[in-house]
Amino acid sequence: MQEVCRAFESTHELVSKLPWGIVPWPHGGAYFHAELFKTRADYLATGAPKWSAANYSVNDRIFRIPFEEVGVALRSGNYALGGPINNDTITHEVTHQMMHEYLRFMPLWLVEGTAEYTAHLPYNSGRYNISGALDGFKQMRRNFTQSKRRGLFGERAMERKWVGAEELWGYTTSMTKRRVITELTPDPPEPPRPASSSGFIPVQPISFVVDPELLTLPDRYFSSHALVFFFMHFDGDGKGTRLKKYFDAIHEERQLWVDFEKSVEDYKVAVTKFAEAWAEFKKNPGVQDLGGGMIRYPSSLHPPDEPKPPVGPGNIDPTKMCAKHLGILLDGRTPATLDREVRAAFLKADSLL
Repeated sequence: MQEVCRAFESTHELVSKLPWGIVPWPHGGAYFHAELFKTRADYLATGAPKWSAANYSVNDRIFRIPFEEVGVALRSGNYALGGPINNDTITHEVTHQMMHEYLRFMPLWLVEGTAEYTAHLPYNSGRYNISGALDGFKQMRRNFTQSKRRGLFGERAMERKWVGAEELWGYTTSMTKRRVITELTPDPPEPPRPASSSGFIPVQPISFVVDPELLTLPDRYFSSHALVFFFMHFDGDGKGTRLKKYFDAIHEERQLWVDFEKSVEDYKVAVTKFAEAWAEFKKNPGVQDLGGGMIRYPSSLHPPDEPKPPVGPGNIDPTKMCAKHLGILLDGRTPATLDREVRAAFLKADSLL
């Protein structure tokens, strides 16, 4: 537990001292929360991705990890140290936890890239060596090239490839589904639900879209890491100036959304009441559930009104907020130009992408 806690404390200190201006502080209490699980099955039962070694949930702000990833194994009925602690994974997920208040304002490639950056810094006995970041990056590339790992898709080389700044730039709200955001206002509302004199309306089911090509996901994680590394060490004056300006803008942006946070909580309550009202409405005589998200009801009845989701300051769609300040990082460049600069910088540093 001393080793695990040291990894937590070291990551807390690291994020605090990086030039991003972030002061990690637990929400609504004195402690950050973590859960350790005896078995991987127990860990996966929380809804964690099957391919993950650990997970930070932004919904409940809890870091979760199974015993096996912290070097603990069950032997002869007793728990004992049975392997190395997965410090890389702990650092990655705890970085998310330390940056929680900023995650919604950042594109997903930057969220994951900052966590990959911290996770691959040279680390020894609770200390991170930022001055050795480039050597650590080169060693990571050698490890990926030479090693193999057995996972969901069988044994395969851990080699990662650079997907390009243009491709990566579009992974704003998900690392598995590309979404290019060109304007920040809400999308036009969907056409109103068709209704007839008989009161026939469709109720849209919720669907979740997942990229079937999970094999390419590690490439995007690596590319996110490489791009953050570029902004930290190679871009412009080599002092991370553009990245610092970006986080300065995020600090100011957060203040604009304080009232919005309250409206989100009110909206969640309204959605719960709306679901309850629908359940009661469907109990009325003459209301028929036709399946497939469709119902029929008498024209004399009026279904409950669906609450409207809150809109962000300046009529900004909250799901697009993550793209608002990316122009600071581009600083007049196109993603294609940025891509060329990234490739040239790593080539000059003798570290191939």
